[in-house]
Amino acid sequence: YLWADDNEDCGDLINKQNDDIATVRKRLEGLGLVETAAKLGHGGALHHLALLNRNGDEELKIASCDDNKFKDLLDKAADAGDTDALFLRAHCLLNGEDGYNRDPVMALGGFLEAAEGGHADAAVSAGAMLHRGGFGGTVQRDRRRAFELYQEAAELGSIEGWRNLVSCYALGEGVPRCEETAKYIARTMLKEESSDDS
Repeated sequence: YLWADDNEDCGDLINKQNDDIATVRKRLEGLGLVETAAKLGHGGALHHLALLNRNGDEELKIASCDDNKFKDLLDKAADAGDTDALFLRAHCLLNGEDGYNRDPVMALGGFLEAAEGGHADAAVSAGAMLHRGGFGGTVQRDRRRAFELYQEAAELGSIEGWRNLVSCYALGEGVPRCEETAKYIARTMLKEESSDDS
């Protein structure tokens, strides 16, 4: 019995190693396809490569890159129109990180461009910037436009967009105050969330 168990354990180990090797091969093939698509200017592939190089991947032998290389790769992805890349670049610009200087005006422009492409989180972020205004006097408060952006995000399925709409209606910010509408939205669109919290 001991010999049989050892053989079985050995067999399992060999199978796992073979599975691991097959997985790495598939990942390398996938990386090759992503690199080919990136060379052709595919925004999503460029975005994926930017993140992969920023974070590194030991299994694929990709070292984490510096801020300059990440910024270059992310700029290419954003310039190709990838909404996730536009959103990430705007986030970096807003916070002055990952090789980008802080620039709230450019950040707002990036969030708005990504929102126009259907990126719900970008619509929420742009709405929040406009709702608040300020940023050293560089962004003018526009609560009506913020409300519209929250509505776009909500229609794209963003819970945060729905929450912000409830707040706008409840407080009368960017839209006439209407507690009934706020309650209705909270009751109908946020009902799953409140039942998840219970």
